[in-house]
Amino acid sequence: MEKRIAGILSYVAHPLIIPMLGLLVIRNSGTYAADLDHRYSQFIYMSVFIFTLLLPVGLIPIFYFFGLSKNIQFSERKERIVPMYITLAFYIAAFFLIKKIPVSSVYEHYLLAACLSMFALLTISYFWKISAHMIGWGGLTGLILTLSLKFDTDLMLFLIVAILLSGLVGFARLKLEAHKPLQVYAGFVLGFLIMLLIFLQ
Repeated sequence: MEKRIAGILSYVAHPLIIPMLGLLVIRNSGTYAADLDHRYSQFIYMSVFIFTLLLPVGLIPIFYFFGLSKNIQFSERKERIVPMYITLAFYIAAFFLIKKIPVSSVYEHYLLAACLSMFALLTISYFWKISAHMIGWGGLTGLILTLSLKFDTDLMLFLIVAILLSGLVGFARLKLEAHKPLQVYAGFVLGFLIMLLIFLQ
């Protein structure tokens, strides 16, 4: 029963949803970055949704169908390489699209951090199976903390929820034996630090 719940949580809290969750945090942060023209807001949401979620998720069944992965979770380290290259290309495309529109640099920095996190995940995956889930959730937690520090805004509720969910996701990955504890902790710390370094530089 616990493994079944852990499996559901791993699917629902997949790292590919993190970019969209981050946008929701920024839009509800109470900072000037949340105050967007409706046209720009739609463009950002659609761009991030298509390039960081819809297209990468759409390719998962294709990889599975052609035998490039044993399952849609890409549980083997080597299976993750090609999908991550493609996903990184999509992330970079989203970054350059957002970079071209006249909005707060918060969005540009956020997408840049997402690209760097994906690049770090790809690089490390050549020799070690770090947790992609935890890189994503560490990044989201880092985003909330940096927004709170940089703009002196109260995001404590967001931060508490992000930490609790990160803990649950980490537990789920361990319960499924998808990762060892060090891979989970390292993933969270890496995602968290990349976001911190980009925003607080």
